[in-house]
Amino acid sequence: MRQTVKICNRGNMEASLRELAKSDLILLIAPAATFEESVQKIRETIPDVQSIGVCGQGYAGTEEHPEDIMLVGFQDCAVAVDVIPNVDKTILSVESIMKHLSSIRGDRKNTVCLDFAAGNDSVVVTTLNSCLSTKGIPLIGATAWNDMVSCNGVVYKHGCVYAFITNTNGVIVPYKETIYQIDDDMPTFTATKIDAGAQKIMALDGRSATSVYKDALGISEKDIETQTFQNPIGRLVGDDVYIISVKSSCSDGSLECYKRANAMDALTILQLGDYESIIHNTVVDIKREVPNLSGIFSINCILRYMMFNNMHYFADYLKTMDQLGTHVGLVGCGEHFNTQHVNQTMTCFAFN
Repeated sequence: MRQTVKICNRGNMEASLRELAKSDLILLIAPAATFEESVQKIRETIPDVQSIGVCGQGYAGTEEHPEDIMLVGFQDCAVAVDVIPNVDKTILSVESIMKHLSSIRGDRKNTVCLDFAAGNDSVVVTTLNSCLSTKGIPLIGATAWNDMVSCNGVVYKHGCVYAFITNTNGVIVPYKETIYQIDDDMPTFTATKIDAGAQKIMALDGRSATSVYKDALGISEKDIETQTFQNPIGRLVGDDVYIISVKSSCSDGSLECYKRANAMDALTILQLGDYESIIHNTVVDIKREVPNLSGIFSINCILRYMMFNNMHYFADYLKTMDQLGTHVGLVGCGEHFNTQHVNQTMTCFAFN
């Protein structure tokens, strides 16, 4: 499988699309100002090529492209794309998801489901996995900026678009990279009260979540809003950890988060690890586990991106990842990995 990247603008997008006309799938990544126009251009120029798109900011190779239109063409793969028109009514799309799933010839070793959602991520991930689990197909996905996604030249402002991608000549391997670690001196807390709709953790072990968080870290309440860069919350699921980013402290003593927690979840407060070493090890692992690597498509959380920028590290990050060959990706507002919606994480799939 191969991926070809075109960086373009309003003036040369049509020419770039024509150069990708023989692709099996085209991904669109475009900022809000040009997203709807870009989707229309896809519909008019290459109506017979399957495509999905997401409003957001991309990067390719060693460069980030905050204002550009990015087109990624995938070749040598079998593809099926579709849309969940309303993320609040995902159950209505289960039949069509299952239909696509039964039609693909791939399996968990050479197939991935890539999705872009405009909200309600936890429910979207649960719905997709209720179908994907029947074949063990991995899920990699992202939350769109400005709640806009597209499928085959049509914009959906409250939907989720997805593509089943099967590598016809090799493997597709999913990865999740977490640069935060469990602190052995930090206790595990139980979420004893939550507000799922507002994505608030109300109480931990019967105490206000704000009090528990600031006392555990020895910080003031005013520091909570930015502390998530160093100390996000970790949701413990078996032997794995999934990150919940803290958005703010609320007047009712709750912590507003960027994803929902569940009542009785086992939670802890994570510590930023040696991120340069962790990222280096990810590159080493991918090189070892995917022989004859062709490329990688990744999703980096916007909070992780912001932290790397604040550290003047993002350019070095892209240089490190560029060792993997054709590295393309999206800065997402949230990430999907298999059964979980996560924050402050890098998810990706590598292929040969």
